[in-house]
Amino acid sequence: MKTFDLTDENQNLFNELFQETGYHNYMQLRLIGLAKAKEVITVNRPNAVAKHVGHLADDVVTILVYEDAFDRLDEKNKKLLIKDAFNLISYDDEKDKITIGAPMITVTVAGRRMWGDDIINCAEIATAAIQQIEEEKKAAKEEEKARKAAEKASKKRK
Repeated sequence: MKTFDLTDENQNLFNELFQETGYHNYMQLRLIGLAKAKEVITVNRPNAVAKHVGHLADDVVTILVYEDAFDRLDEKNKKLLIKDAFNLISYDDEKDKITIGAPMITVTVAGRRMWGDDIINCAEIATAAIQQIEEEKKAAKEEEKARKAAEKASKKRK
């Protein structure tokens, strides 16, 4: 995989929008250009090997950009893709933890052409249902844990 630094123009655009998020107070942004990719923008955290070899800190977020494809977009769409990529990043200040990932919807290009926004809305509703199920399972686990702790505490008192 051939990598390179982004052009100054694209780096400035990413950095400008990164500043707007406020994340610059909690993490560093590393932009990497790609000569070929399946996605225009990919957001991730460096793995342990990359951190060691690249001497990267724990607070680094890397964004890989297929720059040839990115440069074919107009300014409005570039900003839209960048802002959406930043939506994948979250920071929990209580745990001092950076997380990459957010609920995603997937639709085919053919489906989008055939059904327009209806297919996107449907995929969004389905993703929300998955999130709700996960939240319900998490709440049930927490309730079960609290119940067991209460039972254990009750037995100790006897």
